[in-house]
Amino acid sequence: MIPSLLERVRNPEYVGENRCLPCTAVNLAIAGAVTLPVVVLSPPVGVAAFAASLALIYLRGYLVPGTPSLTKRYFPDWLLRRFDKAERTGSVRHVLEPSDRESGELDAAAFDTETFLVEVGALRADDAGADVVLDASFERAWFHRIDAVRGGDGGVGQLARTVGVDAERVSLSDHGSAVAAWLDDDWLGQWESREAFAADMAASAELDDRTDVWSRLPVDVRGQVLGGLRACMAHCPACGGTVDLGTHAVESCCRSYDVIAASCGHCEVRYFEAEYDATDGAFVD
Repeated sequence: MIPSLLERVRNPEYVGENRCLPCTAVNLAIAGAVTLPVVVLSPPVGVAAFAASLALIYLRGYLVPGTPSLTKRYFPDWLLRRFDKAERTGSVRHVLEPSDRESGELDAAAFDTETFLVEVGALRADDAGADVVLDASFERAWFHRIDAVRGGDGGVGQLARTVGVDAERVSLSDHGSAVAAWLDDDWLGQWESREAFAADMAASAELDDRTDVWSRLPVDVRGQVLGGLRACMAHCPACGGTVDLGTHAVESCCRSYDVIAASCGHCEVRYFEAEYDATDGAFVD
């Protein structure tokens, strides 16, 4: 079958879900700057040239060859990082929008996640006393709930209870290996995988049963706690394999950055990922 002209022109690497927002913005600006003088001299020709430029950007992702490397070179990293977050629909740190916040609620930055999880029996000091690990009884209860979530609605009902809406208004969509949650047409949050989402929903239900404090925490604090739990996973609830926590570099279209990630070495399910600044040893907001 002979491919159509559109199929030959279209570049899947840079369009659709792979479209790079910084590159698109740069090319739109270039298209406008190049065609504006033409519009002044001959409006019909200028409009046609701009329309052709838009069509190329839409089909190929860029107008100027080599745009990704140019954008990476000349855009500051803080700006590219903001574009990355918009492109990924926000963050892999699961910022769930709460309903009406009450005054006096805890600030996520000031909340001690580790202390809270130790106090509710989810974490304990390891045998050497140098680190914390999942408490064995909590892990069993958590993994049992994960099995139930995976065999039920996938966690949609628990997420609906978390944000205080009807379950019919919540849905999930896959984006590669990641999964996004939606309230009607509004984005709620994104997780590294459906397994990570199920783990969060199961942990939320377990923590709600263990302490009445859980339901009073702001939703962003709860997301912080749930992410911390997944980062402590030693075994994969899906296949029983070993979950390894380590750092590695990620190459996007326009930038390179370091992340700390927890993934199963057997089934390769990703449970946790957060951008990490190796120069000062801190997570990037």
